[in-house]
Amino acid sequence: MKDILKVENVTKIYGKKTVLDNVSFSIKEGEIVGLVGPNGAGKTTVMKIITGLTPKYEGNVYIGNENIRNKFKNKTKTKNVGCIIETPGFYPSLTGEENLKFFAELSGLEDLSEIDEIVESLGLQNAMKKKVGSYSLGMRQRLGIAQSVLTYPPLLILDEPTNGLDPNIIPEIRKFIINIAKNKKVAVLISSHILSELEIMCDKIVFIQKGKIITPEDNNASEAMVRITTSNIAELQKFLRKNNYKLFNLAINSVEFKIDPSELENLTRCLAINKIPFSTVEILTESLEDKFLNIMRGDLVD
Repeated sequence: MKDILKVENVTKIYGKKTVLDNVSFSIKEGEIVGLVGPNGAGKTTVMKIITGLTPKYEGNVYIGNENIRNKFKNKTKTKNVGCIIETPGFYPSLTGEENLKFFAELSGLEDLSEIDEIVESLGLQNAMKKKVGSYSLGMRQRLGIAQSVLTYPPLLILDEPTNGLDPNIIPEIRKFIINIAKNKKVAVLISSHILSELEIMCDKIVFIQKGKIITPEDNNASEAMVRITTSNIAELQKFLRKNNYKLFNLAINSVEFKIDPSELENLTRCLAINKIPFSTVEILTESLEDKFLNIMRGDLVD
């Protein structure tokens, strides 16, 4: 798959404060990438730069193979970036349908029947004849998502798209985002405080903290966290420490440690040879929330 978005060494300084510090990442066609970090980490600034809302910065951003410094100067009829950043803006005296048709014309959408498909996917059919001024926050968010994907642009930027939505609506939004990524080949960059949702829908996660891209210190692809349950915890701990394993989460009948999965079969064989009993061996998967908390280490508000 080809890269749709490439952010290369982007730095943004406001006064004496460095908001973004040499940020780099990429998104491929049809890929959903989550941007995760505490408040003030720089997530919205990154998105505003990509969409052209913040034009002054150091570094380069490419959509397709074209630098956006040139792309936004030479405006084309069909938009190449759809976005929701902060609160979606609409004409409150117009209906949802009138707003979408207006933005569709601006976006270069020729087949207006696509609006019906998008509206139905987002469950907005019954709201299209109502004036947007009467919409709830959740309805405005869904209308914003509909507006952002008109013409199915190659790149979609979503900053907290589920803000204000009822819990029963969020799975439908998730399904919609996954569908346009996989079936329409749209590259999606999404931020959200609902980490469980990002974990379900995203192909990869980019962590950002104090304007820098952070790589988890323990993000070693050759290691996995393993839990062994035993009826003789003292002997198991003694054996593992003797073989230089660092132990975590000690319990009455189990212990956790990191190991290369390819070495696990040999380890269990050695346990058997040393007559150390065990009933289960589990390879544990660290949740996105656990990774987030480990990386930020209490720095959740900047």
